[in-house]
Amino acid sequence: MKNLFHILFFVSISCLAFGQIKCGTNLLWEIESAQNPELIQKRMEMEEAISSFIKRRNSVNTEYTIPVVFHILYNQSQEQISNAQVLSQLQVLNDDFTRNNADANNTPSSFSSIAADTKINFCLAKRDPQNDTTSGITYTNTEVTSFSLYDIRVFSDSLGGKDIWDPSKYLNIYVCNLTNALGFSSFPGGNSFKDGVVIDYQNFGTNGTVNPPYNLGRTATHEVGHWFNLFHIWGNGNCSSDMVDDTPTQETENYGCIVHPSPSCTNNGDMFQNYMDYSNDDCMNLFTEGQKERMHATINTERTEIANSYACSLPFEDIGIIENIFPSENQIVCGSDLNITTSVFNFSNNNISRLNLYYSVDSQPFQQFVWNGDLLANSSQEILIGNEFLTPGVHQLTIYTDLPNGFRDLNPSNDTINIEFEIKDGNEINLAIQSDNYGEEISWQITDEVGEIQFEENNISSNQENTFQLCLDNDICYTLTIFDQENDGICCDFGNGYVQVNNQYFSGEYNDELQLDLCQIVSVENIDLNNIKVFPNPSLGTVYIQSNNIVNSISVYNIQGKLLKTHSPNSSDININLESLEKGLYLLQLNTNKGSSIKKIILK
Repeated sequence: MKNLFHILFFVSISCLAFGQIKCGTNLLWEIESAQNPELIQKRMEMEEAISSFIKRRNSVNTEYTIPVVFHILYNQSQEQISNAQVLSQLQVLNDDFTRNNADANNTPSSFSSIAADTKINFCLAKRDPQNDTTSGITYTNTEVTSFSLYDIRVFSDSLGGKDIWDPSKYLNIYVCNLTNALGFSSFPGGNSFKDGVVIDYQNFGTNGTVNPPYNLGRTATHEVGHWFNLFHIWGNGNCSSDMVDDTPTQETENYGCIVHPSPSCTNNGDMFQNYMDYSNDDCMNLFTEGQKERMHATINTERTEIANSYACSLPFEDIGIIENIFPSENQIVCGSDLNITTSVFNFSNNNISRLNLYYSVDSQPFQQFVWNGDLLANSSQEILIGNEFLTPGVHQLTIYTDLPNGFRDLNPSNDTINIEFEIKDGNEINLAIQSDNYGEEISWQITDEVGEIQFEENNISSNQENTFQLCLDNDICYTLTIFDQENDGICCDFGNGYVQVNNQYFSGEYNDELQLDLCQIVSVENIDLNNIKVFPNPSLGTVYIQSNNIVNSISVYNIQGKLLKTHSPNSSDININLESLEKGLYLLQLNTNKGSSIKKIILK
């Protein structure tokens, strides 16, 4: 990386010999790195990332579209260049970077095989950072009569310039009366408040105020090349490298329009036609494949966000919270551990790929969650945004969304939801009743130790799983009773019903009622499934079970919950014969003195 520093240092010193230099990029970097030496280390790390990306060579066929905003700063009327002049410059950028330039056929045959369509396009921004529509061109009447290479006023409203738009979403190109350079640019990785390109108004675009020999818009092409991390083609001079393999090593910069071939060092001719040399505009006509690779690597390592910016699209973002999944309004949450899950809806007609969500419990500081994905237009997404450990009692939760796709939401009225819920210290019961053909015959109730009804339900749908979530006090033992009015249970003459409490299944074969001791069920610890092995699975009929604990009993259920077989092995190494059962999926409930576990087994 020593060569990298030399490239920048040498060119900076050489530029001091000129009154008005063509390009001030390297001189400006030299000044900034002297003020902030950490920039040198940062650039070295960046070069390592770029080199690694280029070695993988997995991006050269990708096309990129870069949103551009042009900031026109004027003190005199002639500096207030026309929209037509701005658009002519945009056209030059698109032509030069995609090798659609009219003078592409002027590339010498010795270089034509490596002349590149960089597959980088440019578009006028259609939205500003506030997500309002924009033409992509701003005009600022300033009291500053001229700006210089060292002038930070360019980038500040309060100092007579224009505040930069977020450079991770926009390529900012400033046009002004620039006195000591035709143009300059930031390199990637520098200060974001001035991460842009600045061009003198007299050599910008192809009409209006431009003057030859820099009247074909190539100053901007050159400076945007720097913005994508290209160096001058002669490197640090004296036959050194520009960090690109396919550009010829050359002695120094070229001015005017010399005759090809004009060799230096050991090459067969300088590539003075390259946009990163100092030739006249009408003598420049190519980037190389190697420069294309370097620019693509920069986009994928240092300028990653701009390739996915929505700034070239009209504002459309409208995303809102339609409901909170957990906790819901007035929900009683059993236990203190809270996984906050909300549901957002994309009300706009385009996809949302990024979203900020914030939540606050009981007016505490808001916590941020950044979601990245692909939420289609007019669709919803459940998102787990955070975890909290709360004490029992009533709590308030506020959630809001912000910056969909990095821009202001067009409809803030649906961005916020407020929820009140209660945390209860107890045991959570998840009850599922798979009904038979006659759900109207079924009801259930939960009673406490003295027989008082605490919960009950008689609205049971037929032929489907009816689910209920309850929270029971820790210090009371409860009984769950499932009733059937016709005294024929819920399995198996008129359907295949069953009952599930948490992870335990119970057969629907009973008469008028099925009674379960919930105190015993909730006190059973679930066994780590890794401690029980069931094999082979699928099986031809004989199933082997190995457990770290003694298995006292095994119950075999079909998928409808009907009890088919029981076995009491009182062993940790078991085989059970299921050859009498038909092919299909079955549930094995394994009970030990430390708890129970459900394992699925397939018979083939």
